[in-house]
Amino acid sequence: MRLLTLSYIIALGAGLGLTSAHYAVAERPPLGRLQVGSWTAWPRSGGRDVDPYMRAYLARGVHLPLGSGEGLELIAERDETGQVLDGRCRYLVIGTTPTTRGWTLNVTDADGHAFRLPLERNGFTDAEIVRDESASVRVIAGTTPEAGNWLPLPIRGRFQFRLRLYDTPISGHASELRPESLPRIGRIDCR
Repeated sequence: MRLLTLSYIIALGAGLGLTSAHYAVAERPPLGRLQVGSWTAWPRSGGRDVDPYMRAYLARGVHLPLGSGEGLELIAERDETGQVLDGRCRYLVIGTTPTTRGWTLNVTDADGHAFRLPLERNGFTDAEIVRDESASVRVIAGTTPEAGNWLPLPIRGRFQFRLRLYDTPISGHASELRPESLPRIGRIDCR
């Protein structure tokens, strides 16, 4: 009887330990997270002072972060009203970017992997974008082609916008980012 109880306790402890370890490193950890409007960043994930949870998450080989001097990656999973980004909807990404040598705006799945879309375009660089008279970024994201800067989305399901700012002075001072210094993500409509 004692052996059965001891076996049960060991199995339960191992199961709970493995489950908690999986949840601790399955997603990007909340420690070190910076939320700016719709955008989320982990500014120290590529530096020397990265916390142990982020180090374990990165050791899984899921993402390669930008170094602290290389730039900053911002991820948006929700629009400006807090609704989850959905491929059945159209979105307007509009606004400015902080001072940077270059940037990219991409669409990825919830795990950060690029979609295999029919047009083989899943993002823009700052050199490809057509700006309006105020030099703002204006991108329409949806499943059907649009005039101007159109970014195709998957037909359905959740996705993320990833804005990477390269060689930007803000990477060392990310806590000073303000929502008005980043593009806004507005939902136009849904089908």
